[in-house]
Amino acid sequence: MPSEGCRPPLAVATGAGLALSAVDLLAMAFAAQHSYDPDLVPWVLGALSAGSAVGGLVNGAVRWRAPARARLCRFAVGLGLVIAVAGLAPGLWTLTAAMACAGAFIAPALTTASLLADESAAEGARTQAGAWINTAVNAGSSGGAMVTGLLIGRLPLEVCFALAGGTALVGAVGTLGRRLRDAPAAP
Repeated sequence: MPSEGCRPPLAVATGAGLALSAVDLLAMAFAAQHSYDPDLVPWVLGALSAGSAVGGLVNGAVRWRAPARARLCRFAVGLGLVIAVAGLAPGLWTLTAAMACAGAFIAPALTTASLLADESAAEGARTQAGAWINTAVNAGSSGGAMVTGLLIGRLPLEVCFALAGGTALVGAVGTLGRRLRDAPAAP
């Protein structure tokens, strides 16, 4: 069982996995709904990956002053908000740009989640903490694909995008709740 300090990073990793697998399916549904050639969808997903690579490089290059827990919350909020709004894109190229922006939060969020899990684990349980993060992303991804597959066609795509983004926001709220509990009481 993961330690209590590992729970906020696990929440973010699960939410990110849910959101990312949803985006894979939603991009295809978006292209079909707007009569785009499905062969263009890999460009949308490629933009998501490229954004993640750039976000990871920038995250690694910055000397952060904010604590990792605060950054984790912000990265999850950024990911969730961009995905939620992406469903309002008027066309595939706008969606592609939105996915590049969403991608910029993926590597920083997952890297920070892994670092926090490692920091919160006991000396002999750090490998296990990393495995919990990987499990959370993969479980979230599996669940997100299943739920999104069930919702596409039953709900408007804009709502599906909002729900996908909402999963990343739920992880951020869990992190925020933890930060508020840990904050010193006001005098």
